[in-house]
Amino acid sequence: MKNKLKRIAIAVMATAITAVNVTGISTGAEDVIMGDANGDGKFTVADVVLFQNWIIGKDVTLNNYQAVDFCEDGVLDIFDLSMMKKEYCTDEFRPYINTSIDVFVNYVVVVTMKQQYPKRVWTAEDFKDVENIDYIQDVTPPAWSRQTLHIFLKERSKENVLKMIHDIESLNIEEIYMVRPTSWEPGLI
Repeated sequence: MKNKLKRIAIAVMATAITAVNVTGISTGAEDVIMGDANGDGKFTVADVVLFQNWIIGKDVTLNNYQAVDFCEDGVLDIFDLSMMKKEYCTDEFRPYINTSIDVFVNYVVVVTMKQQYPKRVWTAEDFKDVENIDYIQDVTPPAWSRQTLHIFLKERSKENVLKMIHDIESLNIEEIYMVRPTSWEPGLI
């Protein structure tokens, strides 16, 4: 308990030290893209890293102060960083782009869904336009906020896994966060 209180006190002090009032600061931009800390016109992981480095006191420059004021309180602090990370992690679809993996263990496609309240049950009917599905298994651990599905193929090959990933991504289902091949060995889950 003592260590926990110490960590909370340190976090509060760090917030107080790094908090900067940005009210009245103009970026010169008419339209602010939330999260675009470096001012390049997009919200990427580079913006999150830049703002995090700024928060901990590294010698970096935020090009767009208003874009990282997620609390909209005119103060940049750890609370804005926390909201920024949550926004980045929950909203951006992550397409599968790595085709360098030579071994596709069990040839199963893993689909991770974005957080959904109330939780939706996904079935093979949701993927009816995707060929070669043998069956779908929900493998979401009880306390997870994102649903994880394993889609088993009828005809198993690396090419069929890549085709299925492409076909699922082409469905443009807004709730899908990520689609990838499996990397688990049989009997480990």
